[in-house]
Amino acid sequence: MTLFSTESPESTARLAGALWLIVIVLSIASIFVNPSVTTVGTPSQTAVTVLATETAYRLAFALLFVGSLCYLGVTALLYELLRHVDRSAALFGAFASLAGLTIGAANAVNELGALALLKEASSAAPGVASQLQTIAQVFLRDQAEFKVGMVFFGCHVASIGYLILRSTFLPRIIGGVLVAGGSSYIISSFAAFVAPAVGARLSPLVIAIAILGEGSLTLWLLFKGVNGETYSSEIQRQRAAPLHP
Repeated sequence: MTLFSTESPESTARLAGALWLIVIVLSIASIFVNPSVTTVGTPSQTAVTVLATETAYRLAFALLFVGSLCYLGVTALLYELLRHVDRSAALFGAFASLAGLTIGAANAVNELGALALLKEASSAAPGVASQLQTIAQVFLRDQAEFKVGMVFFGCHVASIGYLILRSTFLPRIIGGVLVAGGSSYIISSFAAFVAPAVGARLSPLVIAIAILGEGSLTLWLLFKGVNGETYSSEIQRQRAAPLHP
């Protein structure tokens, strides 16, 4: 017996939508809570900025961490919901999401480590404090980890869109937008690797497509769910396919 049986696809879909909505809300909240930490200045200037807003910094971390846990649930639920369409594609998407979450967790550990270094530097000798602050500033800079993680998340979103396009129980227009959104994550991330200026120009477009696609699917799953009869027919068709090549 599975935790979320395919005998009740409506509840699986609505729970996935609810969790994805929580992810979106927490992500937006973290933007407002988390202060803008500039790493352009000297390490000591960065240290002053971060330590002055430590509580907000930790709160934003907690919000994003809870959001990651919810996205893990979204990944499992959507795999359960869509695996009957194409098991290989659903499995690829789930593993891509897990890779992205793992990279995000590693990046978050670096940021917490940077905060610990800055607190230690505040009571260290001047020479040691300068070294600790420099290391912390490196950890806090927007490095490749985030972009690499977005490549994997883009693969996950695009695979969901592909599965929806092939399904008969969810609107295919949402699937198309998700494929475009996932692809834009991947393209903009690789653009940032090769030509950072181009990647920066693509970011507003990526955000718009992502909000449209992921927001549409979230609301559809939460308020409309899936058509149970159509879903059951899809499963029966997929199971019968090997018998009638």
